[in-house]
Amino acid sequence: MRAPVLTRRLVAGGAILAALAVIPAAPAASAAAGRAAPKTVPAVISWGDNDQGELGNGTTTSSSTPVYVSVPASQRFTTVRSGRAGFAVSASGRLYAWGLNASGQLGDGTTTSRLRPERIRLPAGVRLKTVRAGVGFALALTAGGKMLAWGYNGDGALGTGSTANHHQPVWVRLPAGVKVTAISAGYNSSLALTSTGRVLSWGDGNEGQLGDGARTRRELPGYVRLPKHTKIKSIAAGNANGYAVTTAGRLLAWGFGGYGQLGDGTVTNQLTPVFARLPRGVKVLAVAPGVIHALALTTGHKVLAWGNNTDGQLGTGTTASRSTPVRVKLPPGTKASALAGGQFFSMALTSAHHILAWGQNSRGELGDGTTTDRLLPGRVHLPPGFTPTLIGAGFDSQSPLASGRQVPD
Repeated sequence: MRAPVLTRRLVAGGAILAALAVIPAAPAASAAAGRAAPKTVPAVISWGDNDQGELGNGTTTSSSTPVYVSVPASQRFTTVRSGRAGFAVSASGRLYAWGLNASGQLGDGTTTSRLRPERIRLPAGVRLKTVRAGVGFALALTAGGKMLAWGYNGDGALGTGSTANHHQPVWVRLPAGVKVTAISAGYNSSLALTSTGRVLSWGDGNEGQLGDGARTRRELPGYVRLPKHTKIKSIAAGNANGYAVTTAGRLLAWGFGGYGQLGDGTVTNQLTPVFARLPRGVKVLAVAPGVIHALALTTGHKVLAWGNNTDGQLGTGTTASRSTPVRVKLPPGTKASALAGGQFFSMALTSAHHILAWGQNSRGELGDGTTTDRLLPGRVHLPPGFTPTLIGAGFDSQSPLASGRQVPD
């Protein structure tokens, strides 16, 4: 029987995603001497659940192997995210969205769901760097270090100072003079990393996910109470918790910890950040949460996991849950370059340009052509000629995405 998930009010029958951990992947091997490298074109693929058009291929048919997302030809995408809605940001700073739109979370000014990607209208002159999504809402980071938000706002997660919903992007009211370098969206709360290494939070705080020592809602960004003399280089928001990686490679967590997903050895909530109990000598680069588990990418290109393991999402070969980080059993010789946490599954991009997935597979989210859960990492069955360079999912996603290059037929 499945471990219960934190019971919370869902918006329009859908939960969306939010977190990805990435370091640059190694370049593909060069062509053999004297032989021209094959020409390639940009492509985006997706697989898994498609009840709301999450795969972006014009259908509502789920797929246990990757299918191509109908993104504009020749566009290269630098961010992909998935859930009940899918998002992609192009290298030119354009935003495309598809899937569930009952709360206006696609940002197109309507509440009409889309089976194929639609370009979203941004304020004049604005170029995006990245996008994240919570449940019924989304956040975007601009090239100038500002933030946009849209969708459901009943808990103040848009950071506008009110609880009014917005079906098109509006500006987040950041503190004066603050420049943001990274963003993340949780179930109904938001995080932002500033250029000075501090963390802002806003939205629902009922489980302590704002990290400010209280359980109250906040409709404007305020600061997380970090330990003294701590600077942050990476953040991620989970279902009702937050994570931050320090410049020294330590991991902080706060909020809901009922399944050990804070990694501190307990199953209790924390209203302010606490340090996760990492293996001796291990330093973390980035973190990627699922609903009730989390992953971390280490400096040695290894992967740690902790929290609930009912479906094998920790990748240890068992279903035993853990309240402190343990090593994922990657195939021998594997170097992980990026991670993504899904609802009850996990995913890693390797330096050899393979995608590994493990955990729950009831909707085909492992991409191996089956619906059989997997306790250890195995390869996603990529289309012939496709080389992934980015992966994306989110804490409540069942429809992973990958962006890369495709050799045309």
